[in-house]
Amino acid sequence: MRKSPALLLLAAVLATTLFFAARTPPEKPVPDDQAIAEIAAAGVAALESAYPAGEKGLVHRAAHAKAHGCVKATFEVDPALPEDLRVGTFARPGQRFKAVIRFSNSAFMPGADAAPNGRGMALKLIDADPDHADPARKNPPHDLLFINYPVYFLANIQDFLEFARAGGIDGAFEHAKAYFLPGNNPFAWRLRELSIVYRNATREIASPLHTDYFSMTPFAFGPDRAIKYAAKPCAAAQGPAPAERDPDYLRKALTDELKTAPACFELFVQERTGDLPLDDATRDWPETQAPMRRLGRIEIPAQDVGAAGRDVLCENLSYNAGQAPATLAPLGGINRARIKLYEEAAAYRFRRNDATPTDAAKAWELF
Repeated sequence: MRKSPALLLLAAVLATTLFFAARTPPEKPVPDDQAIAEIAAAGVAALESAYPAGEKGLVHRAAHAKAHGCVKATFEVDPALPEDLRVGTFARPGQRFKAVIRFSNSAFMPGADAAPNGRGMALKLIDADPDHADPARKNPPHDLLFINYPVYFLANIQDFLEFARAGGIDGAFEHAKAYFLPGNNPFAWRLRELSIVYRNATREIASPLHTDYFSMTPFAFGPDRAIKYAAKPCAAAQGPAPAERDPDYLRKALTDELKTAPACFELFVQERTGDLPLDDATRDWPETQAPMRRLGRIEIPAQDVGAAGRDVLCENLSYNAGQAPATLAPLGGINRARIKLYEEAAAYRFRRNDATPTDAAKAWELF
């Protein structure tokens, strides 16, 4: 069968593109420590650009800038927790911890809740680290950071570095495009990663209390074991987001629901099995290979989310996945990069805002 000139031309173009793509030598990887330092510096630079020195106004976080609200909660380790899950924070079945949760949008700049966005849940377990003593209180907090999608859009430290070099940390469209669709060579485009961003950002929710959340990245679970966390609401999911939406409709939903009734989440782990990836945060761990196993229950009592002074305490809370017991330490390059980025960005915003970080234990008593 004779091939059409158009098909022959397309084949030639594709072959040429593949030839030159294959001949393009990869850039030499930057050492991880150097890459992480550059990523953190890019995060601070993005804040400096977004909030110029001398201008009035609050400097927000470098990610998850807009909070829907902070709530007091408790966490109870499952009283019937199996022996093999009794690790670190979860070593004592039935033990209860105070907790403070911050619900948020994931974007770099605050904006309307109806805009495409990931949704975050940052859980701080207070007095939850049995491995280290702290003279200020029984134990340091244990932070667990979640988003409402099971995977991250960057695979590793080198991808994070390229994203930072493209300016992507500030969330600007042109900077994101420069990372996901660089140049005219389609073989250099990061379409799979872009699809992760799209699927996450277009997941509409009716309330922060009625969506599943995931750690996305892995953590140690004692020696020679790795897990990912998930938090799932106890109650059935609500219906779709309202058609006519207030710019702060998620805060309104959170406030209205907790004004009259409690809420709760179940905390789960997935244990790594076989060849599930440890250092590619874009790859899911299917439940067929890594089943969800229950660790315990997060109880959120009815409360006034909008009480006077609470938003200031909420804004000055600081969360970081690096705040964890050694037995439950973060694993993988994305975690290492985010830990440093969050540390330096937090230090910068507290300095610019002339603010003191909120003590979560004291906040819990005041909430």
